[in-house]
Amino acid sequence: MSVARYSFINAKIRSMKADILTPAQWDALIGARDMFAALRILDSTSYAHLVQDMGETTSPIEVEHVLQKDFNRVLVEIKNDIPTANQTLMTWITRKFQKEVVKSILRLFTSRSDQATAEKLLIPLEPFTSNRLMALLEAKDLRSMVSEFPEQFFQSEIQKILPQYEETDNLFILEHTLDALVIQNLFKEVQQLEGQDREITARLVGTEIDLMNLMITLRTHSLGFSSAETENLLINAAYRLPLELCHRALMSRNFEERVRILQSSYYKDLIAKSWEAYELQQSLAVFEHNAHIQIRTDSEEALIGYPFHFGIVLGFLNLKWYETLNLKAVMNGKADQLDPNIIRRALIL
Repeated sequence: MSVARYSFINAKIRSMKADILTPAQWDALIGARDMFAALRILDSTSYAHLVQDMGETTSPIEVEHVLQKDFNRVLVEIKNDIPTANQTLMTWITRKFQKEVVKSILRLFTSRSDQATAEKLLIPLEPFTSNRLMALLEAKDLRSMVSEFPEQFFQSEIQKILPQYEETDNLFILEHTLDALVIQNLFKEVQQLEGQDREITARLVGTEIDLMNLMITLRTHSLGFSSAETENLLINAAYRLPLELCHRALMSRNFEERVRILQSSYYKDLIAKSWEAYELQQSLAVFEHNAHIQIRTDSEEALIGYPFHFGIVLGFLNLKWYETLNLKAVMNGKADQLDPNIIRRALIL
């Protein structure tokens, strides 16, 4: 691995990392009186130039769009400065974030949400701009909409899966197939790296694969999928969650036993914490929430220590993505006058 290859992008990301919000700033935002007060707190952060002209008449949607544009800006800047040798890898990282936009437009289209709901829930990300996304929602049917996608990869792959969706009317399989395609190709590209470069980047991508397999193994139980159907959905890769363990969990007699089998893995603490919350809430969302916290924690750790590896790129973009989602959650929570404790529990911190 060449230190020279990553010297410039490392310096750029280190500079951007200094702008990530601190725990004290999050405490202040969560405790803010209302959304306007939260915006004034952001006036003293790296977001000052984005929110300085926003006042009490600003809507949460306006704030969300500004925050998403800022993530777009960061993603484009980093992508433009990536070494030539890593451009294919960066393409798959970009698709990792783009697929979240694609999934949101698919959900909104199939549920036939109204414009106000769509504007609130859509996540614009180049080339899926806000105007383009709203135009897609005007398509006469799903096939027509997909044919207008501005990114060829998602257009062609979804068209391959559409017959299966049309047979089952189950969007879950379509969404999961997209997740699996992107993460598998990203993991394949990571294998081309060497040494610590590969080790740290593979840890980040491998953790995502493990936690996707964990959630598939759990979620398909409530969806009533058979063990054979679920096995076909598992990503054929593993990092610290053996596929054999997932297969064994699928043979369990009930959901609690399925969780207990998975808990014998590296992710035992995450699963134990999630199970405790699940018994109170009876919602799989607690498992997914803690999975995202694990990814965020690993991403933060990737930026500590020896800096000349590609993991800093993925790690930082993960942190920036979660920060964007967290800020959107805070602003919406404040606009809806939610209790600060409820807002804090929703954040990926």
